[in-house]
Amino acid sequence: MEDTFVHFLKKQLQALNLCSSEEEYRSIAEAIASQDVFEASESHLQLVTSSLLEYFEETVSELGAKEAIRKIAVNTWGDDVVDGLGSFGCDDDNNHDDSDDEVEDEEEDIEPEGDDYFIGKGECELCERTIKLTRHHLTPKSTWPRMKKRLLNAAPTIEAMNAVRSNKSIDNDIQEETQQVLQLKLEKALGTAKMDLTNLPASITQATIRSYLSQVCNLCRQCHSAVHRIHSEWELATEFNTIDRLLECEDVRKFGMWANKQRPGKFAINK
Repeated sequence: MEDTFVHFLKKQLQALNLCSSEEEYRSIAEAIASQDVFEASESHLQLVTSSLLEYFEETVSELGAKEAIRKIAVNTWGDDVVDGLGSFGCDDDNNHDDSDDEVEDEEEDIEPEGDDYFIGKGECELCERTIKLTRHHLTPKSTWPRMKKRLLNAAPTIEAMNAVRSNKSIDNDIQEETQQVLQLKLEKALGTAKMDLTNLPASITQATIRSYLSQVCNLCRQCHSAVHRIHSEWELATEFNTIDRLLECEDVRKFGMWANKQRPGKFAINK
């Protein structure tokens, strides 16, 4: 049943146009649906709804998230089961139209290489071909909740590092030693020593974290798929979170060199 729930959750995310690639839709659907206990219960659906809101807090309302999860639950377990799940049950006063709940009938499958995934045309930042482009989040959305918590925990250290760097009155040797200590402390707070920290915001707030996590690069469909095939979402977030870091990976770089010599085919720009 969990696989069925994930399937309909992914379709609902696609219907709401919340992600930019097939990889993001799949990984976020799996992350949202992943709970310690998977069952048809009101408490489970509340957890899933909260998780959905955590990922898309700026684009999905609480009511919208709850309605989306109800539709997914109906398609997974049926009306009879869901109507008995407390606040997720169908209220007679709402005049719910069953046809609206059938996500599978209502929404066509969105193909991973469909036009909806392309943001325009230009040069791929990996293979350097002029081609149709997709948007790759350098920090994949499926990792955002974990990364937000770690960045908030590391906020005092990040701000202390920036204060040391900008203080011209500190002796160079003392400044360098202090920065090394703070760097180790920051790596411990973030749980990784491999993350590229050069683009971290000077001041850590919800808004600056959102802006930092939203950084993207433009890749062709083939390079985008290769990046996600070579590295896990967490590896991309903590080790390959800049285009320069991606190019440092031998497998990614080799694929880009190979792709550079290939014809765009169906991804070619129509003149």
